[in-house]
Amino acid sequence: MYVITGATSNTGSLVAHQLLAAGQPVRVIGRSLERLAPFLRKGAEGVVAEPMDVAALTTALQGATAAWIMLQPNYIPDSPDFPAYQAQVTSALTQAIAQSQLPYAVTLSSWGADQPTGTGPVGGLYRLEQQLNALPGLQVRHLRAGYFMENTLAYLPSILAQQQVVSPFRPDLPLPFVATRDISRVAAETLLHLAFRGQSVSEIQGQRDLSSAEAVAIVGRAIGLPHLGYRQSSVAEFATSLRTAGVSDNVTGLMAEVVTGINAGHLRTSQPRSAATTTPTSFEQFVTDTLAPAYQRALAAQHIAA
Repeated sequence: MYVITGATSNTGSLVAHQLLAAGQPVRVIGRSLERLAPFLRKGAEGVVAEPMDVAALTTALQGATAAWIMLQPNYIPDSPDFPAYQAQVTSALTQAIAQSQLPYAVTLSSWGADQPTGTGPVGGLYRLEQQLNALPGLQVRHLRAGYFMENTLAYLPSILAQQQVVSPFRPDLPLPFVATRDISRVAAETLLHLAFRGQSVSEIQGQRDLSSAEAVAIVGRAIGLPHLGYRQSSVAEFATSLRTAGVSDNVTGLMAEVVTGINAGHLRTSQPRSAATTTPTSFEQFVTDTLAPAYQRALAAQHIAA
């Protein structure tokens, strides 16, 4: 039996569907059976549990061979203290794993999770790794994913409004762009084989590193804007844009910290690029499959609104 936490998230849902497609027994955890219905129709068991409910999580993990463990996949925009929320969820997961005597866990972590400070929300994943590593008897593999290609969907508003991309990252800084589909594939394969012992880390670095300027050039060619420009905003400008969008001061500070950490090279991959850390989906393929269609939909909606 495989247990999937965060089953309705982008990554967790793909992991669950791949395990079900492989004919494996799967138990999915979510906040409502309604949201878990797509998995239940394929034969999965559903468990309703809040992320801090130790008793419900322990019951869900009971008897499992392995589990996919993840925190809230994105920051909660209006959270007054997001690290405290991460700490509470991590504590609940750690207690449930210990009480259920789960033998194997695979976690969704992040590049930079080797650093205890200076990484914004990624600091919560550092603490998750450390707490699970301390559990006696648990075999755990932490999958440290690179920079999600899906983050570039945030380019669309500035492309539509200004025909340029505005972002706080250095234009020349190489980033390990990786597709969610590849992360889920590695996760499913890791769970199916369980070929690890003790506490270990595996980075998922994508098909190749790309700078923001290179990524924007690829996007521009794909959507018919070959001269699409890139402008690096200041961290202060980035923070102001978050606050204007309703993001709390706490989360704004965390996001500013992670940008500063990335630009300074403090948050970076720690394993050499190799066949083991490289995944197949190119950024060009992601743009063709996902970003360009999203741009066309947004452009059509803009025209209708006008």
